[in-house]
Amino acid sequence: MAEIVSGEQILEFKEAFSLFDRDGDECITTEELATVIRSLDQNPTEEELKEIIDEVDFDGNGTIQFAEFLNLMASTKINVN
Repeated sequence: MAEIVSGEQILEFKEAFSLFDRDGDECITTEELATVIRSLDQNPTEEELKEIIDEVDFDGNGTIQFAEFLNLMASTKINVN
């Protein structure tokens, strides 16, 4: 069975994750997500931000860890291909 996400892609995803994880604590909070989205000229509500996090927050702690981010990116890659 072919590898879904290559080592190189994992490194790219880690770099992207780091852009969101502004304080380097290995998780993306709603505030960090808002900062990145607003830098793209979007203005999400708190509810929209919570919905985005809830979609991938499998452990229910209110943040996105790298494993959850990686799962999201891998599933997005599968859906695109």
